[in-house]
Amino acid sequence: MNQPAPSEEVITIDTSQLAHARQVASDHSVEVHELPQMGFEPVTTVTLVLIGGAAAVGAVVHILEQRKGGQVVDLRKGATKQVYRTPDVVYGTVVILTNDGGATVEVREPQGLLAQVVAKLVELATGGAEPTAVEAITTLVREFGDTVRAKETPGASR
Repeated sequence: MNQPAPSEEVITIDTSQLAHARQVASDHSVEVHELPQMGFEPVTTVTLVLIGGAAAVGAVVHILEQRKGGQVVDLRKGATKQVYRTPDVVYGTVVILTNDGGATVEVREPQGLLAQVVAKLVELATGGAEPTAVEAITTLVREFGDTVRAKETPGASR
């Protein structure tokens, strides 16, 4: 019987998550190979190659993505970070903070779609859109159909 070719996935994670990533990979019989770092700058991330069965590698990547949490897009003036992920926001949720309030975008099937939604929102934010346009955010996510929902978040601008 033929064995399927192993699947490979390259991921980058925060160095503080390395032990957890190795444990999750081990639990799923996935090999982990750390890529060497180049340069003299402080290292806050590590790049890993995951090797194993396609389903197992996919499961490990999904678990690690979930642990990173949801996405925040902060369009308010003076925001120190405009786009970041945080475990304080549930995976599959994008919180957009605008000058006139805010919006929350929930991706009902986040695996695969979350990155597409975030890319569109970042495109909107960096494309010169007025950061007070909650309506623009709602219109943008409608193109994803029923799998994505946007709602205004009262008081989110504080």
